[in-house]
Amino acid sequence: MESWFGTLKRNRLLKILSLLLAIALWFAVSGEERTETTLNMALELINLPEKLMVTGEVPPAIQVRVIGPRSIVNHLSQARLTQALDLANYESGRHTFSLGPNSFSFPRGVQVIRIQPNQINLTLAATIIQTLTIKPVTENNPPEGYQVVSVQIRPAQVTVKGPVAEMSNLKSIPTLPIDLSNLKESTFMATDLDFKNLHLSLKEPAPILADIQIAPKTLTRTLSGVTVLTEPQPAKVSPARVNLTVQGPWPQVQDLKPENLKVRVDTTNLAPGFHRLNLSVDLPGGVSLVRANPARVTVTVDKSS
Repeated sequence: MESWFGTLKRNRLLKILSLLLAIALWFAVSGEERTETTLNMALELINLPEKLMVTGEVPPAIQVRVIGPRSIVNHLSQARLTQALDLANYESGRHTFSLGPNSFSFPRGVQVIRIQPNQINLTLAATIIQTLTIKPVTENNPPEGYQVVSVQIRPAQVTVKGPVAEMSNLKSIPTLPIDLSNLKESTFMATDLDFKNLHLSLKEPAPILADIQIAPKTLTRTLSGVTVLTEPQPAKVSPARVNLTVQGPWPQVQDLKPENLKVRVDTTNLAPGFHRLNLSVDLPGGVSLVRANPARVTVTVDKSS
């Protein structure tokens, strides 16, 4: 007994001061105006076993209606609040977590009056890890005159984690649709995987790139009325104009005009009279001659030439 009284006597002034401060704080809080508000608390899932995953929808937040001293409630309203659900030692299946006033660690004086939702339903599924081929998905066609040569995805495969039921028959995974409508040349384009409604996640997240090879289509076109020239000495040509069928990259051939082409016959050292000569056609690089109509022309060299 003497020892207890001796302990009580030590630092007596400090202990009395602490008691008075506690009493004053209690009166301040209990006498403070009370207010009511709704707190949004982010839901945090912790300690999920490695070989399990959550499927189905998980509420992003919980709304908790509280009442308490204005200063404390205002402080809570401005804080980032979270509510943890501990999933340690749970097995696959459907589980219900009930939330009540005692589920939250609020300061003394704060009373919980409503929780929405007050039950959290979670489905835990056993998972496996599997390597899947990435399948490119495209939409729309390139502009007129262009075509897709190839579409390759880099990397070609990814390792994903997902529920056993969803992964058992899965051999590949598609990309999100890649729009080709504005592509006139080969390019690399960032894309992503389309998990659709599957509960899949990448084992090691990495950028997904589409290597898209675009090339002009081949266009065959006939240009009419191309003038035949004689070089080096002048002569009369019959017919004076011919039709040329050419082939080459679509944009280049599409823009060709008869005046862009040079058709000539070689009149070097020709004697006066009539001559049947083959045509010589100068074409832009990449464009080839399919046929000339006619392929030969009659050249008349005057005696005075």
